Amino acid sequence: MPATTFQGLSPARAVVRPDIPHAVRGRFRSIKTVLAGLMLGFFFLAPWLRWERGPALPGQAILFDLPGRRLFVFGLEFWPQDLPIAVGLMIAGALALFFATTLAGRVWCGFACPQTVWSDLFFAADRLIARLVGKGALERRLRTAAWISIALATGVGFTAFFIDAPSLPGLLLSGRAPAIAYATVLVLTGTTWLLAAYARERVCLHMCPWPRFQAALLDRQSFVVTYQDWRGEPRGRKRDMLRPDLANPGRTPGLIALVADATAFSAPVRGDCIDCTRCVTVCPTGVDIRKGLQMGCIGCGLCIDACNEVMARLERPAGLIRFDVESAQAAPGFAPPRLDWLRPKALAFGLAALLAFGLSGYGMATLADVTAHADPQRNPPFVRLSDGSVRNDYALRLAHRRAELARVVIHAEGLDGAQLRLGTLDRPPTGALTVTVGAGRSLDERLLVLLPRDAAPHGRRDFTLVLTDPASGEELARVPSYFWGPES
Repeated sequence: MPATTFQGLSPARAVVRPDIPHAVRGRFRSIKTVLAGLMLGFFFLAPWLRWERGPALPGQAILFDLPGRRLFVFGLEFWPQDLPIAVGLMIAGALALFFATTLAGRVWCGFACPQTVWSDLFFAADRLIARLVGKGALERRLRTAAWISIALATGVGFTAFFIDAPSLPGLLLSGRAPAIAYATVLVLTGTTWLLAAYARERVCLHMCPWPRFQAALLDRQSFVVTYQDWRGEPRGRKRDMLRPDLANPGRTPGLIALVADATAFSAPVRGDCIDCTRCVTVCPTGVDIRKGLQMGCIGCGLCIDACNEVMARLERPAGLIRFDVESAQAAPGFAPPRLDWLRPKALAFGLAALLAFGLSGYGMATLADVTAHADPQRNPPFVRLSDGSVRNDYALRLAHRRAELARVVIHAEGLDGAQLRLGTLDRPPTGALTVTVGAGRSLDERLLVLLPRDAAPHGRRDFTLVLTDPASGEELARVPSYFWGPES
């Protein structure tokens, strides 16, 4: 996107960008701090939250149970077949991101992106150490130690979402943790160190593809960080005379455009910008927003806070740098910016995101409590027993999300005279088979279905396995399958 230009725009003096962005206070810094605190708090503390699910089930509130192929989120339990819900949530999140970008530019990058949050954490550690011990060898050693500590904590914190968090430190220190746990900690520690301690703003400027995509989402009514060059130019020193139209803001817009050119005055005059470069030294990516909107701007608003601090000391109105629409430069004035929500592109993304969230929520609300599958074993398709009866074998898989369900009764509907038993139990077959579901809420067994010789079909016959709760009589699931008999 081309940089905004202005007649009489002053060249900025050379800015020596600090290695560590300067600290700043203000509205947007406070918002960033609160959001970063919430995100970091969730990341590091969520695995330690407990949730009672009963015996033989994990007591961690949020846990990716990879061996059991389940995801636990407080009272919810997700299985691999629930993947469409996860896809729906990702689509909804992407649409919400498009909606936010259309309205307010790269606010995701500036306030919620993990790269920004972790880089901000490393910057804060750097500033704290420099303030406590000053510059020197001790500062470098302490800073390296802080980087290692944060990176290692990030690796362990991420791994804790997959292994019981209270047990994880002991397992890691004693050498009893799975090899994949050590690999995960090592990879996350290394990538955190590399991206947040060294690459930092280079990720935003060169590695991340999102700045290249946002141009298709922005329009001239999108809120972006803008420098109001109509009031900032020409830049000058604090002791220079302020432009008369700024000192007397009741002048007409036409006069504003005329006197903004420094050549209109014989004596040195300046706009509101005193070229202190404070807006550059606080920027995480080192962008000089006075050159116009640039791909490197992540929309964090820290330059706004810095400039407002300077304007307050100069007793000038805030907003020399502010969130505004680019088209506002064509109609300069001190009126507060207005965000137009009712734009076709924004409405389309917003409604699509709401629809995707709604469908995903409906999917979660209607998740089946019990799922069952009975896959016929085709090698051989049937077995003729010594008494003439015919047997078919099935791989029975049962899983449920109910805390109180301990037993299930199974019978065959549409297969008169059928007798059932589990292959692992040495019990006589029965017409209504009662099976015990383990505390892990799942069952994977070999199911045997037998028919007397005179009831066996010639070829294939469809039937349904019906699962009921013996305590309440509630029908839990119906599993269609088929029984194969001798054709002659």
